[in-house]
Amino acid sequence: MQKLLGKDDKFFGLLEGAAEEARHSVQALNRSLAAPSAGLTMDEFVQARRAEKKIAEQISEALVETFVTALEREDIEVLSETLYKIPKTVEKFAERFIISSALVKGTDFSKHIKLLEAATNQVMAMVRELRDLAAGRLDSIKTMNARLQEIEGAADDLIIEVLRDLWSGRHETTKVIVLKDLYELLEKVIDRCRDAGKVVTHIVLKNS
Repeated sequence: MQKLLGKDDKFFGLLEGAAEEARHSVQALNRSLAAPSAGLTMDEFVQARRAEKKIAEQISEALVETFVTALEREDIEVLSETLYKIPKTVEKFAERFIISSALVKGTDFSKHIKLLEAATNQVMAMVRELRDLAAGRLDSIKTMNARLQEIEGAADDLIIEVLRDLWSGRHETTKVIVLKDLYELLEKVIDRCRDAGKVVTHIVLKNS
């Protein structure tokens, strides 16, 4: 009866898969930024984004076929769309990075790597919490969302730090333009993670 009404773990599994693909895309980016001399290709980023899109399509199809869902349909759709934006933004960064690799050679992205890893790990943990709504996960979700807010705040501080350096007059103009674009895209990935955290928190609040 539970499967007939649609209250199985299908949507939880799909949403967790979407969060995992988002995290996978960031992990691939972090490996590339940590060892830029190894060369960066688009293959892994394109695959992650396509896998995320396929999951989003599966979610849409399942919503049509399922009579009753454990979570509200609108919430499932919004979270799916928000998670999809993470690998999509990562792919955009990878494209720009490859094009401008000669200009940005030697740039230290280590601080961004730590923030990206922390943000996507937090999103993954929050999405997994959705399976246990009945157990009362509000306090846990609030704590994790607060951590995401801290990560976003650190990313905001970091963008100010790197922009201050870029505008110091020590760098060639074209390099300044390219790096500003790349830094802002990395910040946007963090923002996408923050948005996903907000959606999960909203869902838990509604179901508490």
